[in-house]
Amino acid sequence: MKAMILKELTSLEENQNPLELVDIPIPVPKPDELLVKVSFCGVCHTELDEIEG
Repeated sequence: MKAMILKELTSLEENQNPLELVDIPIPVPKPDELLVKVSFCGVCHTELDEIEG
């Protein structure tokens, strides 16, 4: 599956594209877990704060 990964904390003024699109294996849920398919996801202000630490 594809995922946007944040490799390091950075200032958005210095790095306008801090997320990297990568292929990662689909997780296998444990017996007491379930796997949820997310079709779309947006970036909100909370994520922007996390990117800058």
